[in-house]
Amino acid sequence: MKNLRTQLHLLLFFVLVVLSHKTIAQIKTLEGKNITTSDVDKFIKKQMDSLEIPAISIAIIEDGKIVYYQASGIKNNEKQSIDTYTLFEAASMTKPVFAYAVHKLIKKGFLDLDTPLYKYYPYEDIQYDDRNKLITARMVLSHTTGLPNWREDGSKLAFIANPGEKYGYSGEGYEYLGKVAAHLTNKKIEDIIEEEVFNPFDIKNSYLIKNKYVEEHLADGLKDNKYWGKNQLWQQPGVAYSLCTESKEYAKFIMALIKESDTPGSIFQDMALPQLETEPQKSICLGIFCKKTPYGLKYSHSGNNNNRYNSNFEFYKDSKIGFVFFMNCHKGLEFTKRLNDFLINGR
Repeated sequence: MKNLRTQLHLLLFFVLVVLSHKTIAQIKTLEGKNITTSDVDKFIKKQMDSLEIPAISIAIIEDGKIVYYQASGIKNNEKQSIDTYTLFEAASMTKPVFAYAVHKLIKKGFLDLDTPLYKYYPYEDIQYDDRNKLITARMVLSHTTGLPNWREDGSKLAFIANPGEKYGYSGEGYEYLGKVAAHLTNKKIEDIIEEEVFNPFDIKNSYLIKNKYVEEHLADGLKDNKYWGKNQLWQQPGVAYSLCTESKEYAKFIMALIKESDTPGSIFQDMALPQLETEPQKSICLGIFCKKTPYGLKYSHSGNNNNRYNSNFEFYKDSKIGFVFFMNCHKGLEFTKRLNDFLINGR
């Protein structure tokens, strides 16, 4: 009985320590100011109110660890509350996950960055144009294939620039590379992602295709902040857009990238090689963007599916401060700007 009482006292002490730690936990901004979790709570509530964000799942990372996590708001027109299991469409934040898997396949010898993709898998949709023989994995990952982001409904896929000529964001290019990866490995795309990314980093409840879990946990999106609903759930995986996940799980991927950013020869160091400048101080790498800032290099990728779901992640290589968020509306750009300011100066 005495041992049981002692164990209960120790358990109570441990709980109090944990609660106290949560209460006084601090995050150091890029300018060196300390902000508490309470400060972050207030900031997020203010932004959700002023930007009319229905729901957000957000994780803040410092020194390669999650130091703040919140999932709050409503998931549909019935005003049901979201929880830590609620999923959001990651949209184009699917691309860095797939790019990471591609780099692992390159390391394993399945393909080469600069071998024309038609040699692995001729793509029927663009075989009518000889320029298809110029496209490489490097061009796909750096968005220089010359293909559009998406073809018009019902129209054939057509080049809008010569491959390798200039930057032009292209989901179509990613989808071609997805077909190549599936062909070379003789595996489904969702299985490749599971084996090369999700399993190694213990990422749970994250899916590229429709299933019962996604149907039960995916938040509705407020399109243009006016119309509640869901996009069509994906029967087939789309390496450019179809991931459904939430911030705590996706943050595991970002924390792995942060760790690898200091590891010579790592997958991330391959991904992070700048290819060409897309705007002043900002470059496209091989599956991710990087920007020169007063606080060192910042890596990022955002997403937007049909103005129903917005997402973004950013992290600073030197300070290892970053964030991941998903929301069920189209206010991601403005929220990102305000969150960056907050993590720089605490305001």
